[in-house]
Amino acid sequence: MTRGRFFRILIIAVFMIPAIPAAYAAAAQNPAVSMGPANAALVRDIENNLIAPCCWTQPISEHPSEISDLMRAEIRQMVEQGKSRKEILDYYVVKYGERILAAPRAGGINTLAYIAPAAALILGGWSLFLFGGKRRVRPAATAADSLPQPGSGGRYDDIIEKELRDLDD
Repeated sequence: MTRGRFFRILIIAVFMIPAIPAAYAAAAQNPAVSMGPANAALVRDIENNLIAPCCWTQPISEHPSEISDLMRAEIRQMVEQGKSRKEILDYYVVKYGERILAAPRAGGINTLAYIAPAAALILGGWSLFLFGGKRRVRPAATAADSLPQPGSGGRYDDIIEKELRDLDD
């Protein structure tokens, strides 16, 4: 083992050994770990459906702010008390308004957000069905098709015939 490799391993060991007990202590204090998989999934679902009220850009499950930390702790407490998903979301809607929800509820004008894409897709498909079948591709016209054919009673046929007779004489 080279001297440089030895020092790298030593430095890693010095920094990693104290971190291991700290990680176990943090896991023991995390209520989501001790509450069971069903309640932990419910907590995670609720955290993903609430927007952080400090900047209104990310769900509280991802946002690193104090208000998000407080909301996550409140949600865990409410779930441990036996409150349902709807009750918890209603609590935050009353506190912050509909804006706190990541997805709008289907009610009133918000219903349009759920119906409009499906209606546009159906109408677009129907219009393609109606108008798409009626268009027929015509064969391209050639230059020979645009010229009058001999004996077709064209405007200059008589003049051409007279000039041809004059040339023969």
